[in-house]
Amino acid sequence: MFGVKGISSTSRGAQILAHAGELVLEVLSPTRCAGCERAGALICERCLDALELIDPKQSCCSCGAPFGALQCTECTGEVLPCGRCLAMAGFSGPLPRIIRAYKDAGERRLAPELAELMLACVEHAECVAPDRYGGMLTQADAVSFVPATAAAFRRRGFDHMEQIAQAFCALAGVPLLDALAKHGSYDQRALGRASRQAYAQGAYEVVTPVAGMHLLLLDDVITTGATISAAAGALGNAGAATVDALALARVW
Repeated sequence: MFGVKGISSTSRGAQILAHAGELVLEVLSPTRCAGCERAGALICERCLDALELIDPKQSCCSCGAPFGALQCTECTGEVLPCGRCLAMAGFSGPLPRIIRAYKDAGERRLAPELAELMLACVEHAECVAPDRYGGMLTQADAVSFVPATAAAFRRRGFDHMEQIAQAFCALAGVPLLDALAKHGSYDQRALGRASRQAYAQGAYEVVTPVAGMHLLLLDDVITTGATISAAAGALGNAGAATVDALALARVW
């Protein structure tokens, strides 16, 4: 059997059939924007333009809140376990719908789209605010992520941040380190600030060596900072040299 560039004709045929299946599915059920349901793209240009992007020159380096460069009203200058914190956009407009479509509706095709947005965010921050976010990605030894609980994994069938982190690392050319395990089963979206902070304490276990490493920790949404602080704190306690945090959205 003749192959094409090392790919057997059987494998090539399977790829063609898979592509044909995708085309048929697209005709029967066209791709729609996760933010507004317009046909044509997973995230349309109109929704991308509607994102309330956070200016890294003005944000709080400690908790990622907008307009906290001088004095943050969210964390009031509290020193958090993560070295620096950067969020792409406010949790408003189409972004909550996009994140829910990915996490809760199972639109896994959004993982590389969201990873690309997060990568653009940190690259932009390093470029325009090097005194604040310089080296956050380019000096990282590896990228890690805040994992889902076992209960959330069973409910969704996948770990949403793991898939984003995999796509992010493939784009950035940085190693992925699956360093954390999360205990407990609560959905923190239903908890208040005090309950989130209490629940997050001791929720994360470091399951791979991180001593001396400079890490970039990914999460989807920062609400009170309890989750990202607990995860970064666990990595720091395990010996990580620095742990910077990058999130898609910041509630404020």
